[in-house]
Amino acid sequence: MPNMTSVVSKTPFRVTFAGGGTDLPEYYQKFGPGACVAGSINKGIYVMVVENFVPTEIRVSYRVTEDARRSVDEIAHNSIREALRILRIPSGIQVITATQMPSRGTGIGSSSSCAVGVLNALHTWRGDRVGPRQLASEAVRIERDILKEPGGIQDQYVAAYGGLNLIQVDRNGTVSVQSLTLDHEGLAALNEYLMLFFTGVERSSTAIHARQASSISDHLEDYRRMRSLALETAGAIERLDYAEIGRLMDENWELKRRLSDGVTSPTIDHWYSLAKQHGALGGKLMGAGGGGFLFFLVPPERQRDVQRALEDLGLLQKPICLDIQGSSIIFEE
Repeated sequence: MPNMTSVVSKTPFRVTFAGGGTDLPEYYQKFGPGACVAGSINKGIYVMVVENFVPTEIRVSYRVTEDARRSVDEIAHNSIREALRILRIPSGIQVITATQMPSRGTGIGSSSSCAVGVLNALHTWRGDRVGPRQLASEAVRIERDILKEPGGIQDQYVAAYGGLNLIQVDRNGTVSVQSLTLDHEGLAALNEYLMLFFTGVERSSTAIHARQASSISDHLEDYRRMRSLALETAGAIERLDYAEIGRLMDENWELKRRLSDGVTSPTIDHWYSLAKQHGALGGKLMGAGGGGFLFFLVPPERQRDVQRALEDLGLLQKPICLDIQGSSIIFEE
């Protein structure tokens, strides 16, 4: 029997400044280490776990509602089903999710945030107390080992730990999470430069990740440079050297564009170029590419110009700020 009858977790989405792609196992296991700089934002996913009225059934609600009356195997939502399996919760439960931003294929780590948030809520519902490293490693196990979904490891660790971090992964899979040394005033100052725009394009990252993973050996120097860019970006952020952060992000995006087909498009390139023309110091498309969110570093005095230029083309700005809070339990009884 669980110790709780209801639990709510909140787990952040993330933005990446540099190094994304070097956290793919196809890279770091052969050519590692990998390194990236990423931070949690103040938008994410809520997961509610509630005792089910019928103790032999499971109800899962997200965009649709599923009722599993015989077995957890009936659940179509992959990460929720596998979380219930590895925590050995056979029935008598409801799992409900709600997100604060468009999250299907938008590049902000939403699927991993969901996995981490579900695990955190289920562990708490069972009466377990677990730390961020366990949550992240269990989410990686579900997404990469059990479900065989292509992708890296940064999303799970950012979602679990929160904050702005340099994340490194060795060839043997050992992950280190180093919090960047910014005080409250420094983080607030950096937040003033951040702009995020929704392109309106939601896409599956699976095919892009698969193409990227299959061609890593053809782009080794690009990956090695992106790993170096992550280390340089971490230092520039700690110095609050905005011009250098922007330059490094811009170089990282130029490298990422070359990694595989589908990362960018003429339309995305036009949007990016327009933002640069109107004052953005640098930026990148979030996630594997192809759509989702565009992320820019823009001086506050130029942000109105960038906003007008992109919103005139139909993009929607979503105000965000970096947040130190990782996956957390915000309600339990």
